[in-house]
Amino acid sequence: MSRPNTQDIDLRAVFMRNWSTIDERGEMHSGSGGAMGCDWLRDWHDVQRVCRHLGNIPVELIDLSRDYWVHVFEPALGQWSDGTTPNPDVECNRSIKFGALMDRVLGAQPREHSWLATGHYARLIRRDGYTMIARAADATKDQSFFLSSVPSSRLAHSVFPLGLMHKHETRALARKWALPTAENSESMGLCFVGERGAGAHAFARFLDGYVESGAGDMITPDGTVVGTHCGLHTYTIGQRARLAGHTERFYVARKDPASRRITVVPGKTHPLLLCTALHVSTFHWTADVAHPPQLLAQVRYRTPPSPCTVKQHDAAGVAVRFDPPVAAVSPGQTIALYDGDVCLGSGTIDRVDTLA
Repeated sequence: MSRPNTQDIDLRAVFMRNWSTIDERGEMHSGSGGAMGCDWLRDWHDVQRVCRHLGNIPVELIDLSRDYWVHVFEPALGQWSDGTTPNPDVECNRSIKFGALMDRVLGAQPREHSWLATGHYARLIRRDGYTMIARAADATKDQSFFLSSVPSSRLAHSVFPLGLMHKHETRALARKWALPTAENSESMGLCFVGERGAGAHAFARFLDGYVESGAGDMITPDGTVVGTHCGLHTYTIGQRARLAGHTERFYVARKDPASRRITVVPGKTHPLLLCTALHVSTFHWTADVAHPPQLLAQVRYRTPPSPCTVKQHDAAGVAVRFDPPVAAVSPGQTIALYDGDVCLGSGTIDRVDTLA
């Protein structure tokens, strides 16, 4: 691949800032997440350096931090408080990147030959006249799951240059073109909020500053108290619960917001952890395309897809049945449905049925 010729097209760059500290009065403060936030200013400087290196491409900083708070983070806080497990990155792509940002840079009604190019590892295909998401060539970096709720009308004005590439090829091109960021480490963590340390407990500590969820008991299915927890948001379904004085491995199976109790079970294959069916009241189909009832479902990033049977139970909702059952599925999670490698859409899980 040759170096891009930026003189042949009307090329502009944009850096989107989506995270700032917000106090209880709703005021925006400078910085990104305060002292614990992601280093947005460093990233902004990197973007400017790259644009200068590639021929002084015009670049603009767009602050969508209030949109992100109102439409993504605040609703997710409500779910964490209720004990469910949201996926803010999916909603961020739908509402912010390919919603508010696309409106800002392309207009609410984009011109025919105008596109927003991003660094997502995903492919775009045409099916029955619609533009749809398909899995990336690099299965280890595939981000189709996070793009699963973006409608076809928005995908039609999107470009994913990395979709057919592997990560090592991307890094090699950056070195070939001597980009200032060629040796930068990969960014991880919640979209635009950034890394909060290693492991689920580090992120739970970050949420402590936003979520009000009192301590409660950890119990076995028969009601025996075996420990305590510091808040429903500190654990997710399927996560190991480290209980003092117990050598047996216990895992979180259920969370009750009313009593603030967490039910734990011994072993990862306990019937309470095995999901046989789930229900979604609002499913966002990418496009109105025909599909068989037997599909593939993905309920977490980087987990293998599971065979399932899908039944549409009303105008917007679906019921999904698994055979064999799927382990550790939680209300609030995103389920994305695939026909082979083609993503058909996604929705938020409302209810989970288990073997027990």
